[in-house]
Amino acid sequence: MALGKKKKHGRQFAAPKLQITAMMDMFTIVLIFLLFSFSDKPETMNIDRELDLPQSTAKMDYNDTIKMVLSRENLKLNDTVVAELENGKITGLKADRLKDSDLFRKLSFYREELDRAMENGKKDNHILFFCDKRIPFKTISSIMKTAGMAGFPDFQFAVLRKEGAMK
Repeated sequence: MALGKKKKHGRQFAAPKLQITAMMDMFTIVLIFLLFSFSDKPETMNIDRELDLPQSTAKMDYNDTIKMVLSRENLKLNDTVVAELENGKITGLKADRLKDSDLFRKLSFYREELDRAMENGKKDNHILFFCDKRIPFKTISSIMKTAGMAGFPDFQFAVLRKEGAMK
């Protein structure tokens, strides 16, 4: 009998058991990553045909925003008309008495409804402002001041992506 040669008696190959715990941890991390990557944020927004938005190369971040659209005919807050425009000016809005206007009352009422809907107290909501570039700045400024006094101080302006801009 030779010294290095032993005969294996009765041992057969046993397949290793699959460790599924580590694999489940990995799939959970991938799932959470995908859920956050593909959030409920829409990729595109519908814009009224009468709006002529300025162009920019900036990236738009519109999470938790309220949509405010200022066209040459009216001002809408989440698809509800809150004011009419006449000759490029909000009807009934005086620059020296913004808190006395119908627009201020409607925005304040909307703010109170949002506060009642929030369970965790007051939460600042951003306004995504779609504004026709042909509207005078004085009108835009008075709307922003009125909205700020009504409880909406944070604005983001919607713009069109400039041709040739980086994605």
